[in-house]
Amino acid sequence: MAVFFRQIWVSTAVLLLLVGIGIREPAVAAVGALILLAGAVARMWSRLSLERVSYTRTLENRRAFVGEDLEVRFSIANRKMLPLPWIEVRESVPEALPARDAHTAPSGAPETAVIARGTSLAWYERVSWRHHFLCQRRGYFRFGPVRLRSGDIFGLFPDDREIETRDYVTVLPRVVDLPALGLPSERPFGDARSGSRIFEDPSRIAGVRDYRPGDPLKRIDWKATARRQQLQSRVFEPSSSLYLLVALNVDTFAFSWEGYDPVRLESAITVAGSVAAWGEQQRYSVGLIANSSYPGADRPISIAPGRDPEQLTRILESLAMVSPFTIAPLEGVIEETVRKLPAGATIVTVAAYLPDGLGARLERLARRGYPVTLLWVADDDVPALAGVHVHDLSTAMRALEHGWAAKGTPAVPPPTGAAPAARVTAEPVSPWARPPGV
Repeated sequence: MAVFFRQIWVSTAVLLLLVGIGIREPAVAAVGALILLAGAVARMWSRLSLERVSYTRTLENRRAFVGEDLEVRFSIANRKMLPLPWIEVRESVPEALPARDAHTAPSGAPETAVIARGTSLAWYERVSWRHHFLCQRRGYFRFGPVRLRSGDIFGLFPDDREIETRDYVTVLPRVVDLPALGLPSERPFGDARSGSRIFEDPSRIAGVRDYRPGDPLKRIDWKATARRQQLQSRVFEPSSSLYLLVALNVDTFAFSWEGYDPVRLESAITVAGSVAAWGEQQRYSVGLIANSSYPGADRPISIAPGRDPEQLTRILESLAMVSPFTIAPLEGVIEETVRKLPAGATIVTVAAYLPDGLGARLERLARRGYPVTLLWVADDDVPALAGVHVHDLSTAMRALEHGWAAKGTPAVPPPTGAAPAARVTAEPVSPWARPPGV
């Protein structure tokens, strides 16, 4: 009926008005004039309905661990004199973060659902509500955009608008103690080497000296050589820190067209995050490399070893963003990174598939004096590498995964009780307050 009226209201009103005037029937003319006036008012109301309407979304936390609850606050405000008898909000939310206190509907976008809510807004009024989302799996997820729909009091001329406001949340991977993985609590990766002057830190330059036969070309300081007109070699300070490089192989099969095994990949990511957390507790300078990439980037994930207080957070965030698609062989990423590490740095590789090139690279690093460890998370035969410590963690990981599944949540104990129902609150809005957005 509303669609039919929208199509013919002008012609019908004009026709009744002209007929009433032509046959000198005031009632018919009045009906035509009334329809014309009501339609004009409804049309103007609809055009102004979404003007000076602001929408905000507030995330309690931008980071959460798998299994935790995430609270998000939504708010919509009408900052004008014209009231809104009805307004609909369709919020885009990640499918991987199901709402515990709201019904979600499928969306046309991949891996996205929609939460719909309807309300009314008086003049200068704000309505707020909250939803709780369960972080079921690790990843980098987006909230938004949102679509608003409103119109006149009769609902004859609805108007809608999409607001491109987006917020992102990072769900960090599982972190477990190394003994739970079957690794020894004392020196799980062999004896660490540090504090000796024979190991130099290439990131800390102490000065320059005259070139000596046998110095590698990467030691030569070309600027100092140009100034002194004689070859000069850099002198590095001795390494005073324990270095730990976690190398994650994202490949789970030999060929990309075979796809990937999500269970193996998540196991490898869990182990990599747990090793990084252990290294941070043991006061290592921890770094991470992976042959995957950040969303929208075209380079491998690489975090240089460091002791910054936020280092572990950066590593876990990077692991949360790991995708199953590789952009480079891990052996090449390791070789490029090892050049910047001091001798004696501990290298821990986590893999569910070991290509021949990666195995050969790890053996060469072991022969060069690096403590190298391979953590194997696949159910296949455990590879044997000369000089490399190999630990089979597949059995321990399967036991942990069964335990998490039995608890009903992938990582942490389930929240006690159900989340409270979404509570809607209304409050006045100052007409002089500056709106945060449209």
